[in-house]
Amino acid sequence: MNPRLLIGAAVLLLSACSQAAPPPSNVASLQTSGVTPPSSSSVAPTDGEQPRLRMDMTEEEKQRYYDAHTACLAEKDPNATGTGSAPAGRRQYSDEAWKACAKKWPLPPWEMDSSNPTFKDNWHKNVQCINSRGMKVIETEPGSWTYDGEQTLPEDQRRQIEKDCEQEVFGGGRK
Repeated sequence: MNPRLLIGAAVLLLSACSQAAPPPSNVASLQTSGVTPPSSSSVAPTDGEQPRLRMDMTEEEKQRYYDAHTACLAEKDPNATGTGSAPAGRRQYSDEAWKACAKKWPLPPWEMDSSNPTFKDNWHKNVQCINSRGMKVIETEPGSWTYDGEQTLPEDQRRQIEKDCEQEVFGGGRK
């Protein structure tokens, strides 16, 4: 057999064995921006990698990331209050703990990240979508809006409109 073929087969075999299989998922995730996210390992980031939320995550899945950040803060600053109001307007945890745990704080989904080159345009489309469904809002800056006058829709309906428009414009997600 050709030695080059053997070497090539060995390299392919080793690279296939060294890659972790992606976690199973029942939900398809859509990418509307055409831009590849900087990291697709939001489910199990490596120690040096900051976790990234996904549009299709449940609230429980998101909460695990926030809980990991809080656990890190508690570990780095065990004498902090950890809950409730910070005394005299100070943080609950020391600046050193915040710095040490910064990599544990989850980044927003790539579709909603201001670093994404298509985010600004998509946010504008999101605000247009919200307005087209009966809410009256004004875009204040990419990633932010405010109500334009008194709202006539119930709060639960407004939340559903926001969620539906985010899914429509940015893609992915569970309803």
